Amino acid sequence: MTVQNNINQQNNKYTDNGEINTSQKILETMCNHTQMRYGMIRKKEGNKWDNWCVYDYHSQQIIAQNSDTYVKIYQEIRKGFAPIYIDNIDICAERQWSELLQEFGLKSYISYPILNKNDAIIGHLSFMNDKPVQFDRVKLETLFTFCNDLIITDFSTTTERQHIKSILDQERNYSKNRDLILFSLAHDLNNPVSIIKLLSQYLGENLENKMQKNLAKKIEEVSIRMKGVIDDILDFSSSRFGREIEGYTELVNMEPLIKQILSEFEVMHTHLIITNLRLPLYVNCDKNKLGRAIVNLISNAIKHGATDKEIKINAFIEEDNFVFSVTNQISAIPPPNTSDLFKPFVRGSGSKGLGLGLYVTKEIAKFHQGDMEVVIEGEKITFKLFIPVK
Repeated sequence: MTVQNNINQQNNKYTDNGEINTSQKILETMCNHTQMRYGMIRKKEGNKWDNWCVYDYHSQQIIAQNSDTYVKIYQEIRKGFAPIYIDNIDICAERQWSELLQEFGLKSYISYPILNKNDAIIGHLSFMNDKPVQFDRVKLETLFTFCNDLIITDFSTTTERQHIKSILDQERNYSKNRDLILFSLAHDLNNPVSIIKLLSQYLGENLENKMQKNLAKKIEEVSIRMKGVIDDILDFSSSRFGREIEGYTELVNMEPLIKQILSEFEVMHTHLIITNLRLPLYVNCDKNKLGRAIVNLISNAIKHGATDKEIKINAFIEEDNFVFSVTNQISAIPPPNTSDLFKPFVRGSGSKGLGLGLYVTKEIAKFHQGDMEVVIEGEKITFKLFIPVK
């Protein structure tokens, strides 16, 4: 193992496998204090030793780490737990170390074992220079004891952080795969549900038996709801994959749209719905998407509101915004942070849905440069949808 006199332009002062500055700062500080040019921390994992962090003051690689001498010197170090202090090999009393360091191309050397609370060796500190140095061994003993504890903490926290990062990466992959499966499933279901809707509409228009016509109408209504869920999943997947929600805007009269949606709920549900529509209301929007947002808000009130309490719906223009609000009695305690209600897959107690309705509603609001708001007053909760009027 020889000294390399040529500066290695690709070698930085630091090489830190821990990816944080604790070990680097220890090496830099101790190199300055001991006047050593090169410092290294090694970590022991089982029977294997690896470089944890390296500091080279002149950005030169002074040790060829795969040489026979390199292996030999660390074999000698591992034989005992005692620190090694050599300030000048020319006056070193231990011939064995003098010859070894001479072969290594070094004039001064320090090695200090890193011990855990059970006094088991888990690594060591090394400092070296190709010139003799002067240091106070008594002071170094005190400093190394402190460094020992810091390095052990660095080992522990870095390992824990890497473990957490691994878990997080696995969760990200799982989440990505889940979103992809949802998107594929919704895409495959989209066409069959659309066909069911068209066929039920055809049967409703051509059947003469009243009971059969009602059944066809119910099939159509269910298919519309299913189509809404599928569209929610598709919009959710698009936003998760970094794509904008697709759609176009037109000037829409909200009165017939809202009344049509309310009539559908009257057929399927027995809740008392009180409406206050300040009409006419004309909004530049994607009619289908805004209609789905309104459906989602009403559905949310029906699913999670007290069954024996009324639902209040208001629609009006205020400060250049179209406002659609739904108020219902709370049947379950909402989360302390109301913003969690708009996160995907957050469901109310007893809900059998996917937990995408409010998330997609907020995404639709954002698509229209609008927003959502939640207000809780006593035992009542109000969701407000704001869409700018252009």
